Amino acid sequence: MATLTNIIEFSRSYEPRTPVGADAPTATVEAGERKPPETVTLAGDGDGARLTERNQELQSLRLTQKELYPAQQAFSTEHVTALRLLGEGIVESKRALDAIASRDVLIADLEMQKLQMLLPELFCCRALGDGFGTLVNSLMSAFEGLAGETPNTDQMRMMSRVLRLLSDKPFLSTSEADEQLDALESVGLNPYPAELMDFLSSEQSVR
Repeated sequence: MATLTNIIEFSRSYEPRTPVGADAPTATVEAGERKPPETVTLAGDGDGARLTERNQELQSLRLTQKELYPAQQAFSTEHVTALRLLGEGIVESKRALDAIASRDVLIADLEMQKLQMLLPELFCCRALGDGFGTLVNSLMSAFEGLAGETPNTDQMRMMSRVLRLLSDKPFLSTSEADEQLDALESVGLNPYPAELMDFLSSEQSVR
């Protein structure tokens, strides 16, 4: 007596693998047979050489981790806040320059006061680097040295230039910041804190 089973046998017919190409016959798949994986045609020798050359070119353009992330503070809370405040300051300095061009000194003075009020909060982002802190502090000192007077056109342009530099390079070095201190002095702005100037004056008088 035959043993009952629930296994159903399928007859499978296997055909030899045919070449892949434009002239290759279309492969048929029998019932119950898995579809063979598609074959990828490799590039010829000439294409392969071009791909290798392209890969070498891309590798030569690959940036180092230090270039991608110039400082540990990149995209930190201080970084994002600084970029926002710098953007506001750049806009306000531009409005002040536009107002000066229109001979509206009152509006120009108002916009520069708004800029001055941003600087203490911007100085709180000095963890971005010594160069950043140096330049923001120099702008605060420049306003202090003006003693409430509205900066002239050249001074406004220089302040705007410093803000744009900080926006583009918030992680600038101390030596780069020192170069901007000379530029601020060139338009009659004092980039050094009054306490520092008093200290230096007292030292010279003692000598």
